[in-house]
Amino acid sequence: MPNPRSVFPRAVFVAVAAGAVCVPHLAMAQEKSPLFLTLSQTLRKDSNFTRTTKAERETISVTALTAGVDESYGRQTYRASAQLGHVNYSRFGDLLNNDTKDLDGSVSSEFGANWQATLSGNFSENLTSPQDNVGANRVVRNIRRYRDTNLAVRYGNGGRWSLIGTLDRNRLNYSLASYQFLNAQQNSTGLRLVYNASDLLSFGLGPRWVKTTYPVNRDNESIEDRNLDFTTNWQISGLSNLNLLLSVRDSESSAAGARRTNALTGALGWTYTPRGLLSYGVNVTRATNADRFTERGQFQAFGNRISTVQNVTTDTINTTLSLSSQYRITGKVFAGAGYAFTQYESSRDRDRTTSSVVTFNDASSTSADSHQQTLTLSLSYQPIRSVGLRCGWQTYSQTADVFGRQKYDGHSTDCSASFTLD
Repeated sequence: MPNPRSVFPRAVFVAVAAGAVCVPHLAMAQEKSPLFLTLSQTLRKDSNFTRTTKAERETISVTALTAGVDESYGRQTYRASAQLGHVNYSRFGDLLNNDTKDLDGSVSSEFGANWQATLSGNFSENLTSPQDNVGANRVVRNIRRYRDTNLAVRYGNGGRWSLIGTLDRNRLNYSLASYQFLNAQQNSTGLRLVYNASDLLSFGLGPRWVKTTYPVNRDNESIEDRNLDFTTNWQISGLSNLNLLLSVRDSESSAAGARRTNALTGALGWTYTPRGLLSYGVNVTRATNADRFTERGQFQAFGNRISTVQNVTTDTINTTLSLSSQYRITGKVFAGAGYAFTQYESSRDRDRTTSSVVTFNDASSTSADSHQQTLTLSLSYQPIRSVGLRCGWQTYSQTADVFGRQKYDGHSTDCSASFTLD
């Protein structure tokens, strides 16, 4: 007998998709609403779902419902979105079938002559990707939960100079007891002075202090990071935009025998659309376990996203280069391509690495470094404004290291459909 929990989302999807034939012209005729509702269905076939040398195939179905609002009223702006999804696995369903949640919201208000305050928060709950699970057994029900609240206060709106203060608090937790050594509690404060050279170019510089505590199985170890951040936002032209965050970091751990370490981290994003039909993108991130500005395992289709917080193992630096392009074949058909390369590097002393991680090591490698590569091709079709279709193909590979990353390779194909009311 079919599982009612897995059948119901599909029944709803079919019913709403059928209604799309009747309502698109009415929806387009009305004035655009600040509210939106999107229903999407994705089917993915993966040749190496377990991400091991012993490849095991899997078919994954994701049904997601997303609702949101984006509204400005006077000097206030309100944004909120909520995505609920059900993930069904054909082979490992008895163990891994799960519901995902992704909630995000912010409220921004200008007050006085030169002040602006923004309060934001988000919550996500989803299954940890197999490649992020330590050890030989990758197929485990390990639910990851992430919560974050952030407050930013800005003085100076529209002038040459402005000052921004930030407070952030986030919590990362895993459901399995054997993974709770990765549970983290983090608090950070920052102050940045911004120089607006023009309406198209700004620079920022200031300190940021981050304290990350690991309360489980690590004697409540904490790491204190002192960062000096440099930022720039450059609208080079109407066709190109550049964003940069560069952090010089000094870290100190409370663990016995730990040494003070230094690192250069940050993120760079560049987009370029030379003629309107073809666009390019370049993204570079360099992150340690203290960073929360990158995401991993994203599922992106027609503006909807199921994502997880990046799992950066303690004492590891991850450097990722992502290249992407999109070609507008017609007004309704788009072709896309992407390539990503991630280098995992140990920040520990080489002579301490093996003894420090042997407890968690199931990889057939003595190297402290490894890398991952992915190549993606996609084709999207949007017959009407409210309906989107997409199919994609991806190939991937990973080398092994002593931290439990195993050598693997494989490929996957996926197709998605979405229907939006706004």
